[in-house]
Amino acid sequence: MAEAEPRLPEYFPLKLKKCTDVSESFFGCFDFNTIPNGDKDVGRQALIKCGDQLKLYKECMDRFRPVTEAVAVKDKKA
Repeated sequence: MAEAEPRLPEYFPLKLKKCTDVSESFFGCFDFNTIPNGDKDVGRQALIKCGDQLKLYKECMDRFRPVTEAVAVKDKKA
């Protein structure tokens, strides 16, 4: 089964203090690899090249960012 293409999460470019290191690592890689070069696909290619950093960024952010939408929906059902 083919892997899905990497995508930026909806909270990008948010950076939490607890995720500073992994955020800066991903942002640095992404910035470096999205320098305009005439390739209309440069953004997608940057996400592929920075896939390891993106994964760590998402894992950290998903772990520590507040999940207010889920809490709000749960409260309405109660």
